[in-house]
Parts: sequence; structure tokens; C-alpha cells
Amino acid sequence: MWNTSLTISVFLRRYRTSISLCSLVIVLFLVNISIHSKNQGDLLTAQNKNNAEPDFSITEELRMLRLAFLKWRTCMREVLDDHQLSLDDMDPEDPQFSYLKWLVSQAEKKHKEVDEDTGENFDHLWHKLGSYADKCRSKTDLWHMEPETVVGTALKFFMPSPSDTSATFVRVGIGANVSIERYFKKRLSPDSEFYGADPVFMENSQIYSPIGIFFPFAVGNETGLKQATLKYSTERVSSKFVNHIGIDIFFKNLIRKDIIDYLIFEGDGGEYDMMAHLAKDGTLDKAGITVCQINIEYHLPKEMKDPRKEIFRKHIVQFVRDRKYTLLSVTNMGNLRVFWVNTSSLECARRYLERLFSNDVDLV
Repeated sequence: MWNTSLTISVFLRRYRTSISLCSLVIVLFLVNISIHSKNQGDLLTAQNKNNAEPDFSITEELRMLRLAFLKWRTCMREVLDDHQLSLDDMDPEDPQFSYLKWLVSQAEKKHKEVDEDTGENFDHLWHKLGSYADKCRSKTDLWHMEPETVVGTALKFFMPSPSDTSATFVRVGIGANVSIERYFKKRLSPDSEFYGADPVFMENSQIYSPIGIFFPFAVGNETGLKQATLKYSTERVSSKFVNHIGIDIFFKNLIRKDIIDYLIFEGDGGEYDMMAHLAKDGTLDKAGITVCQINIEYHLPKEMKDPRKEIFRKHIVQFVRDRKYTLLSVTNMGNLRVFWVNTSSLECARRYLERLFSNDVDLV
């Protein structure tokens, strides 16, 4: 019996890459079947729903939330020194709109020509972003939105309202530690669903399977074999070539949920790719997928000319311009842990934020 166990253990260690690759092939095969069977009418409905402008005036609490968010956005653009013209600030019914649109295109063209990152802009933003977020939240009515913190971590979140609402929880990068999932498992509705992805198969599949659905691969910008940093239960870290699945395929064809309540992204390096997919008119937006709460860990680029520095800076500015997410918390622990909340989705606002303004309405 001992020899049999030893033989199996040796086999798994020797062929773990092949096993992981086979798992990925099987998953992608099943995904391909599901793609062909997906109802096109449902997809069209989701896209139409996503493009519709939500009505935040249906309750006084939501109206106050919307006004607070717009003030926060103005504050953030000021501290980020973002004076670039934006069509989001203009009325399409304005007779001068065509001319203003031309001005915006010229400003963007000029901005691209002179916008070269020397590293100074990035370093300043990396260290000051947290104080910017705190300042703009405290000087607007968004001070109402005080998130909870998972004990022993920098992870921020809001609980759903009502508390029996089922939620979808997605975590990319498990690192052989499911204490966060156990914390949420105790507090969320029993109907809530948990999904986790990590390329370290043996350790993570054993501890995640009792909690939810585990995917044995890294999640990145595109599907294929790419280098990634792996974290093990012993705190050992190594860099290897592992199987990746594209972010768009992961959410559209594997998770397959219109609403992602909690997204925790700790995939080393992939977080910079993730931002473009989450942005306004990104792949998730176009697929009708809404993410309510986002915790992302940004790993500090070490090289002076690392292109991720400029990607980070541009996406932070773009997220603020897009009027989609509100930046509520930034924790600098060497790496940067950032908490975004979707304040453009009516569904997210009703689930998590509307009740936070109820006390002020009672005073009016």
C-alpha cells in the first residue's frame, strides 16, 4: 500500500505539468461546447441592459449617492491634475457638441504626443494615491461609504442588503490560503457561489474544492503558456511557465455570471492586464458583465522603464474619467492594494450602497 502511494506521488510530481495542461484542454473543450449552445437572445438582452443609462433618481438615497460620486470624481480629477477635455463632461444635445468633440480629439492627440512617463509621475502616484482617495472621500458625502475589512488583511468589502442576497465571489491567485473564502463563507448567504483560479494545482485544488469551484490555471490577458510567479503554502515563491486562460474567456465562458459581487485579483503581473478588461467599454462591459466590488493587488514594477508603470498611471486616470468605479481605499504594503466600488451600476448600488445614505434621508 505504501509503495502504491509512493508510486502515485512520484507520477503526479513528474507529470504535473501534463496533467495541468490536460485539465486546461478539457475545460476549454467544455467551454467550446457551451459557447455554441449559448442563447444569442440572452447575450443581446445583457448588452442592451448594460448600455441602458440607470436611473439613480428612483430613491432619495440613490440620488444622494450619485451626487456624492460626481463630486468625488471632480475632486479626484483635480488632485490627479487631469484637466484633459472629456466628452463625459459635455451634453450631446449642445449645439456646439460636434465642435467640442473635435476639440477633444485634438487634445487627446496632443496629449499622446507629449505624454511620456519618466518614472517620476508613476512614483508620485504610487505613493500618493491613497491620500488622494481619502481626501476626496472625506470632503464629499462618500464618507458614508465606510467599508469593512477582513480581519488580518487589507481586504475591503461591503455586505449585501438584504443580507440573504446570494453573491458571486471570484478570486484569482489563491496562494494556498483560503482564509478569505472561509471568512466570506460564514457571512454571505448559503446560496452564494465561490470560484477560484491558481496554476498551483495540487495544493490549491485540495483546499478550494470544499469551498467552491477551482480552476487550475493562471488568468491573464490571453490564453497560452506564459511565465508566472507561483506561491506555495510554505511561502515559497518561484517563477515558471504555466498555462494561462484569457480574462475574457474566464469570465464569459467559465464563470458565466452577469453580476460578479466580489472580485479579488492577486495574480502576480496579470493585474495590469485586468484593468483594461474592467474599464468602460472593456471586454466585460461589452459582454454585459458587471463587477460590483474589486480588490486588486498591484505588484510594484522594479525596472525603471517597465511599461506597466505607464499602464497603471493611465488606467487610474481613465477609471476616474469613465464614471464607472469609485476608489475607496488604497493600502501601500510595498505592493499596492486597491479597493474599487462600482457606483455606475444600479444593481450594485441597490445591493451594497443605497442603505448607507438612509440616515441622511431621515434627517431631511
